[in-house]
Amino acid sequence: MSTKDYVYCDYAAGAPCRPQVAAEWARFAAHEFANPGAHHPLAYLARRKLMEVHERAASVLGVDPREIVFTSGGTESDALALRGVMKAAGQGRNELVVSGIEHHAVLLEAQRLEAEGAVVHYAPVSRDGVVDLAALQHMVGPKTALVSVMYANNETGVIQPVAQVAEIAHGAGARYHCDAVQAFGKVELAPREIGCDLMSLAAAKFGGPKGMGLLYNQMNSRLVPVVVGGPQEWGLRAGTEDLPGMAAMAVAMEVAKAERVAAWGPVATIRDSLETKLVAGLGANVRLNGKQAPRLPNVSNISFLHIEGQAMAIELGEQGFCVGLGSACAPGETDPSHVLAAMGLSWEDAIGCIRVSFGPDITQAQSDRLAELCIANYTSLRGLG
Repeated sequence: MSTKDYVYCDYAAGAPCRPQVAAEWARFAAHEFANPGAHHPLAYLARRKLMEVHERAASVLGVDPREIVFTSGGTESDALALRGVMKAAGQGRNELVVSGIEHHAVLLEAQRLEAEGAVVHYAPVSRDGVVDLAALQHMVGPKTALVSVMYANNETGVIQPVAQVAEIAHGAGARYHCDAVQAFGKVELAPREIGCDLMSLAAAKFGGPKGMGLLYNQMNSRLVPVVVGGPQEWGLRAGTEDLPGMAAMAVAMEVAKAERVAAWGPVATIRDSLETKLVAGLGANVRLNGKQAPRLPNVSNISFLHIEGQAMAIELGEQGFCVGLGSACAPGETDPSHVLAAMGLSWEDAIGCIRVSFGPDITQAQSDRLAELCIANYTSLRGLG
């Protein structure tokens, strides 16, 4: 089968690159190839283009261009936020608070910092996957340097009460980092309106090039760089700038913001119809994780009880549908989800999970066919047929 023969339902792992984004990358690669740090006419032109790219990305987010730090993706942005803040904070504020459902980019960096002497607190979530604000409030105090709670979960799509999280952090004099990798382009999102001091984005999630991301870092926020070796990106991320990648990401941001309402409103209706058909066909044998909480419009986290989600995903792949098992960046490919465990699901229920994440190209007919296949596959895998 070729690419066009598959129905791609794994947008939470990565979206296809938009044609206008690829065109911008190619244009910059061919014509803006000089190193912005060099000293000759083409380098000066590249330096001016570099500033323009920062301005374009900043305009989308409603921030200052000097608050944009381009990185290699969401993982590096998260690492720079956590490590950068904690190492700059000093001994007086050596505590970090994260939720138990963060992406592994945050959780594993938190564990590294903990091994180096930081005190890390893990805030619990409800059964619907929403961070417990009362517990978070109890954990945040005068020694807290940073609170890191994502905007929307990458496995369930559940949206977090980010404005309230920011208030709790700032009330204790701490800073707030928001991993918005999954949310950007699907919900209205402006760092200053949320109240976050740092925000991570990844271009590959909204039609940009893989290997590109950014960290919004509020002007008065002090960071210790993670990647050193040069003065690039305001001294916060050394290395020759990937100007084609930056320009392509800026275009992807502009397009994603412009198309947000028109693109994702219909997708939510199609996602909801998929879930309705699954419940009608399988009843108590299927669980929709996080359904009672606010969610992104395109994500459905589904537990098929008494079977393995991996088996369901393999069957669907053979039938032309590409779905996920949870996070595409989990340490163990078939490990039960730490997100579902934090939500109180048993090992057996968590192991039966798949993640469906539609793109704006999904059709009602494709969704209906996916529901039919899931029901038929479940019957077969349980030996009920």
